Amino acid sequence: MKSLEIKVCGITEINQALALEAMGVHYIGFIFYPPSKRYVLNALQLEDLKGFRPKSAKKAGVFVNEPIETVLNIVVAAGLDIVQLHGDEDETYCAALKTKLSEHVKLVKVFRVGDKMPVIESFNEVADYFLFDTDSKMYGGTGAHFNWELLKGNTINKPYFLSGGIGPNDLQGIEVMKQTKAGKTLLALDINSQFEERPGVKNLEKIKTFIHALI
Repeated sequence: MKSLEIKVCGITEINQALALEAMGVHYIGFIFYPPSKRYVLNALQLEDLKGFRPKSAKKAGVFVNEPIETVLNIVVAAGLDIVQLHGDEDETYCAALKTKLSEHVKLVKVFRVGDKMPVIESFNEVADYFLFDTDSKMYGGTGAHFNWELLKGNTINKPYFLSGGIGPNDLQGIEVMKQTKAGKTLLALDINSQFEERPGVKNLEKIKTFIHALI
């Protein structure tokens, strides 16, 4: 079975982004949601992000209910490869944004999972990837798990990212998930708060150990 890819989100320092690229991380995420403790523009300028040009990793931007023009402007100014929509964006919004994005920029639609599986089918045609995270009243991630059992028996017709407080204690659960029906299209793990020294600053050694344990 193909090994899972890794996305590290909530980056606020270019030197850490460079280190993650060198480590082989596949996606490096920057949060463009002002209320977030990891809001990247509190720490970096758009020019800094544009100047970070990884050879293989993809640069992802996380957005929450932003006007489409704002998203498009940041994508260009920061040189993003991926737009991750973490708010209440509906199919119409996603379709309109997708038609305006450059062909090489991919769209990820996030679904927040509470006590039941969200309805995802209507987004199949307007997103390139899905991401499943823990539901809460707040946007942009909670650092908490959701019940993976809600996913396991489903056929998910898009490659997807699994998120929501994933940490070193989840290695066995990840292996189980890979063997399920939903595991067939599991593309990547999205990690963040469980690997931090403080919000926006990662423990790189902890990430490296986790990646090696996955292989």
